[in-house]
Amino acid sequence: MGALAAVVMLLAAGTPEDSCFVPSDQTAGWKRVVLPEGAPALCAPEDVDQFRSGEPALLFQEDASAYLGADKQHPGLMAYGFRVPRDARRLELGFVEALRGAKVDAVAYAGGRAFPLRDEKRLAGAHLSLEWTMADVDRVVVSVHHHLREKPVVRTWRVGRLLRPGEDAALPESFRAPRSLYFLHPGGRRLELCDAPGRTPRLTRWPESANASEVTLRRP
Repeated sequence: MGALAAVVMLLAAGTPEDSCFVPSDQTAGWKRVVLPEGAPALCAPEDVDQFRSGEPALLFQEDASAYLGADKQHPGLMAYGFRVPRDARRLELGFVEALRGAKVDAVAYAGGRAFPLRDEKRLAGAHLSLEWTMADVDRVVVSVHHHLREKPVVRTWRVGRLLRPGEDAALPESFRAPRSLYFLHPGGRRLELCDAPGRTPRLTRWPESANASEVTLRRP
């Protein structure tokens, strides 16, 4: 075998497609698949509600009381405060209009200490996502330097709490099987599931139904 052919075979063996699968059932509703041996971190696309048995997931909630209000610190600088539960690990904001390159700071507060999350990084769009690993964060302040721009207005916000769904007594028994990925198929589109180590599954709701349909996997 030539050197070039060996390199091609080596690259082909490690392509991302090797860790992706297509569920047999593409209809809407909660589905369950057994995690393949070679894909223990199998995930649905990020915008799909999902969790893996025995592992933590981010539960996103839109809590109106989380927003503490806006403060005009001085001309050209607005600060927005958010109260978050102590098991929170992520905050997502949506502004009415794009910030068009405005500098944005973000600070998390835990136990009276301040932890910078973002230091004057420019934001072109209207959406901001912040993550942290510190425990017991109870407040986040986001500051926008909007000099020579319209005053930014926060339109939406949601907080992601880290928890283990299987430890909640309200979770139906059919959602507690080991070595499983549960995901809520939205219907109307074809989903692929791919191994994604390091990505934490996300939820915006608990399963409303008592059962999840078991589906099999095939290669794309």
